[in-house]
Amino acid sequence: MITEVRKFIAAHEQEMVSLLQKLVEINSYTGNKSGVDAVATVIQQECESIGLHVRREARTEVGDNLVIETQLHKDGVKGLLMCGHMDTVFPPELGFNSFTQDATNFYGPGVADMKCGLVVGIYLLKALDALGLLQNMSIAFICNSDEETGSTHSAELILQEAENSFAGFVLESTKEGGELVIGRKGRMTFELEVTGKAGHAGNVGAHKASAILEIAHQIQAYEALNDIEQGTSVNVGTVEGGVGANTVAEKARAIVEFRYSKKECGDNVWKAVQELAAKPFTEGTTCSVKTMTARPPMVTNDAILGLYDMVKEVGTKHGYDIQCAHCGGGSDANIISQTGIPVIDGIGPLGGKLHSVEEFLVSATIPERAVLATLVVAKAWEQYCCSK
Repeated sequence: MITEVRKFIAAHEQEMVSLLQKLVEINSYTGNKSGVDAVATVIQQECESIGLHVRREARTEVGDNLVIETQLHKDGVKGLLMCGHMDTVFPPELGFNSFTQDATNFYGPGVADMKCGLVVGIYLLKALDALGLLQNMSIAFICNSDEETGSTHSAELILQEAENSFAGFVLESTKEGGELVIGRKGRMTFELEVTGKAGHAGNVGAHKASAILEIAHQIQAYEALNDIEQGTSVNVGTVEGGVGANTVAEKARAIVEFRYSKKECGDNVWKAVQELAAKPFTEGTTCSVKTMTARPPMVTNDAILGLYDMVKEVGTKHGYDIQCAHCGGGSDANIISQTGIPVIDGIGPLGGKLHSVEEFLVSATIPERAVLATLVVAKAWEQYCCSK
């Protein structure tokens, strides 16, 4: 099988690059619904061209989500889940909108995070179809539209499909050393709003109810919640408030995020944040906190390690050096893992400098990872699904 898969991917490598370029040159910033929908349309056409069913889940606030499925999956047969996202972090006005290349790399918005993974997923399915295997497999491939902002409009869909699957694969780009991801931190972003009492800065007494003063106290308390040994990090990303230097601030606001390796650690931080809000440091002020986005941790367990062992076995058999790593960033693998099925992330090509205008993809890893992913999915079907 390895020979046939390699032949297929080699014969279609330039097609893969052309498709990657086409996707990268469509701006699909999460807030650009028309752009994300345009990416969805390209992917839909590619998959329907080989007879796959594409279920398009309409969304109003963000781009539509896609569920690409084989006939067996459409018929209700439990199988495998693949997942990737179509959105990027680059708004159109940033001006980072071209696809370029040099001798070793491709460059462009989302080239590694994660339009390369979408291309690998599409050609993985095409390779299995060319080998005559796909018709006897139940596979769902979700391409969602809002992963970069927490998958708020796609998490329910991902959970539904995960619950109807034996194992999952997220096609995010691999870690910098080529490692697969077997664990990710959970993440919550929340808003802190402080209300004080406005006044003339020259006439206030000793106990001014300044919203900015209170938010400074809250921020210091948040920083004390950092616990590197436990894998917990807290960061205040933005702060705003007040109207001028001569006015005591009536309003102040901060956007904060924290990340955590274990559920109980995340619960403890959120409890502490709420307790701090309930008891302000500054007399005459009030605080409120509300969740903006949340993603649970992908906790490494025996099921995930078992799937990783299978992937490593496939890699070793066919000459791929497979290693694993944990990651501080979140992905849709965090959501999938909540159902208890094993999931591996980072099975896409190798890239770097994600979320920056220097984002790149190592070009040689596109065919390498496409071959590996195809072999892995075929083996996972055999090991996790055929005996069920």
